[in-house]
Amino acid sequence: MTTSLPASVTSEASERGPRVIGVDIARALAVLGMIAVHTATAQQIGDTAFFLLSGRSAILFALLAGVSLALTTGEDAPLRGGPLRAARRSIAARALVLLVVGMALVELGSPVMVILATYAVLFWLVLPVLRWSWQRLAVAAAVGAVAGPALSWWIRSAGEPAETFGETPRFDLFTSGEGIRHLGSVLFVDGAYPVLTWLPFVLAGLAIGRWGVRRDRAPRTLIVVGSALAVAGYGGSWLALHGFGGYDVLVSHLEVIVPGEGAQMLDELLRSSGFGTFGVDPWQWILTASPHSGTPFEVVGSGGVAIAVLGVCLASVTTRAARAGWLSPLVALGAMPLTVYVGHVVALAVLIRWELFAPSWPMALGFLVVPVVFAVLWRRVARRGPLEWLLRRVGIVAARGRLPRASTKGGETASIGQEDSRR
Repeated sequence: MTTSLPASVTSEASERGPRVIGVDIARALAVLGMIAVHTATAQQIGDTAFFLLSGRSAILFALLAGVSLALTTGEDAPLRGGPLRAARRSIAARALVLLVVGMALVELGSPVMVILATYAVLFWLVLPVLRWSWQRLAVAAAVGAVAGPALSWWIRSAGEPAETFGETPRFDLFTSGEGIRHLGSVLFVDGAYPVLTWLPFVLAGLAIGRWGVRRDRAPRTLIVVGSALAVAGYGGSWLALHGFGGYDVLVSHLEVIVPGEGAQMLDELLRSSGFGTFGVDPWQWILTASPHSGTPFEVVGSGGVAIAVLGVCLASVTTRAARAGWLSPLVALGAMPLTVYVGHVVALAVLIRWELFAPSWPMALGFLVVPVVFAVLWRRVARRGPLEWLLRRVGIVAARGRLPRASTKGGETASIGQEDSRR
């Protein structure tokens, strides 16, 4: 499929292809969605908008990380032999940088639950499956979407109440054996972004990248499949709660805590963002699908939304808006996601330390506009963001100068932890 893109992105389109430009746009939307949730309240941007952005933006980012891993390791013809080993070394080294950067951000005292450490672990975990076909990856993602949350529930229900609920990794956890155990729980089971429930998103992204985001039918297929998964996830949760008694059980449980207000409290919880995991008692909490709850229904539903959004973004490169250049700022922002993500976390930490942070529309607008302007201006003098440049250098050193071309079909822009080796 051909498309007429604006001059500002024509050179990139010729090098990487319009379909990859669509991935940039999706990545930009994910970054902006996370920033909006971090800098404004539900009352300021609207309950519905906040509900739609909360959790789903980060999940879209995780999905796109998987897509980028596929695009930089051969797309539908996975790398093998020496090139694959070099790519694995590069990815592993970049993931280590992400782990350190993520924990450093936590030390700043920002209110953001930083996801970078979980991304690092996810990248390490998928290294063995980089040769898999899209079919095997899709099956693994589907199994993980159900088995991961179920395993999380079993582990947490069999042990003591979690001490790591909603936490993210910190440097001090490496200083003792108990700290390491605590760190494992944070990363894999009951932290803010437990690997058990986030791995399916990266696997799904890998499957999509292996299948082919450059196919002419990719936008339509992803929109249809993603929408179907969203309906299955959220619709299945509603049916399980309201059609099979789950809602009444949870209301009765909450009535013990807030007599006479159980239904109201449950409705608020179902609309609110969680802290990475769902309750274990009663077991019916696993039937919910609220943001950041990590239930099977939320994983399937939010994953479906992310897939559909990617499809829309892939389709957007053929629109009049793309031809007019209106999407160029998003393309620029989507090419330096790590720089923008880290920048907004640092800025929030500084404002809080100076007692200048107060969630509001003006502040949220500033946090949304400044990164876009920065990305557009920066791209005029450099082709990659500062932190993306650092990751690339680390990756090349780790690969011993043998970093392979991303694909014979074109490269891929930087996701968190990934960047086109040709740039």
